[in-house]
Amino acid sequence: MIFKFLEQDLFSRMKIFLCLVIFFSGISNAIARQPTTAELEAIRKETKIVFQSFLQLWQEERYFELYEYGKRHSKNQLSIEEFATRMVELDWVPVGLLPEKNPEMNYRYRTLLYVDAEILFRHKSFIDLQFSKKQSFLLLKEKGKWRFDLLQMIRSPFYSP
Repeated sequence: MIFKFLEQDLFSRMKIFLCLVIFFSGISNAIARQPTTAELEAIRKETKIVFQSFLQLWQEERYFELYEYGKRHSKNQLSIEEFATRMVELDWVPVGLLPEKNPEMNYRYRTLLYVDAEILFRHKSFIDLQFSKKQSFLLLKEKGKWRFDLLQMIRSPFYSP
């Protein structure tokens, strides 16, 4: 009977030990999947360059080149001609970023993040008519390159993901 009690006690301790091992290994795996500070900095620098190039093409109304920055899902929904036509029909174009506000990167995953930026827009026909708006751009990494949602672009500046 004492052996049976000790056997049950040993079995209970083993179950607790096994649960603790599983718990702590899960925590270490979750921590291991998070990018390091250096990786986050590299992602921030890379997306900043991509975002600036993207914004410059948009400012210059170079829509065929801008289309190349579109994510696959967007390109499946819009042809290049339809995208360019819809962008030309928009009344507002970006003038640039507000100088006192730097774009912020909101990291979600290694291949998905948001860039929040305060953008100054002007009307195409009435150049003196301008306003600023905080925009949030979804960036998705596909085949090693950061891509944007083209559907957001054809609805800008009044659409946010």
